[in-house]
Amino acid sequence: MGQVSFKGETYSLDKHGFLDPPEQWNEDFAEGMAKMVGITKGLTDRHWHIINYLRKKFLEEETVPVVVMACSENKMRLSELRYLFPAGYHRGACKIAGINHRFMYETNYWLTYETWAPLKPRYDLDQVGFLKDYQRWDEDFVETLMGQLDPPATPTERHLQVVRFLRNYFVVNGVIPAVFEACTANDLTLEELKELFPAGYRRGACRMAGLPFYG
Repeated sequence: MGQVSFKGETYSLDKHGFLDPPEQWNEDFAEGMAKMVGITKGLTDRHWHIINYLRKKFLEEETVPVVVMACSENKMRLSELRYLFPAGYHRGACKIAGINHRFMYETNYWLTYETWAPLKPRYDLDQVGFLKDYQRWDEDFVETLMGQLDPPATPTERHLQVVRFLRNYFVVNGVIPAVFEACTANDLTLEELKELFPAGYRRGACRMAGLPFYG
């Protein structure tokens, strides 16, 4: 179990990062969770149309439609749904709508498997999930990656400080700094760096900075 707080209110999450119990849901939760899963510019009317549709299905019909049915009933192409919810149908739209993981698994466990990589609608990634062109990076990339963590998180200024250092170093020197150099420059111990980037230096910090897997 974990917790998140939006606008002064705290919400309980299950181990997958979904709202549990679902009765906690409100619009402030939806807006806050949307930012955590990569919708950094806020929810539009089109987002809310899908969110309200999912909540009606969940509360009144006690079901969650499969993605093809959701697109059909809302006269929406799958590509538009992917664009609106870059983290996916299950980990994006359903999570924002406050539908908990256990309910989806018990209703139809196939709902818990995503059919597209969350970042690929916006970013060109290599086969191991790193940005192919570091120049196509933006800070939304960091927020989207952190929104996929279990439990999901949002980048702090400390995260961004390290990420910006890595990018600046790579632009100037053409190589990725050694981990000890990164720690020294940012006044961090190895333990503190690991706490910030639990996936590791290369697969966590350097990936979030948009740097190549090798370099």
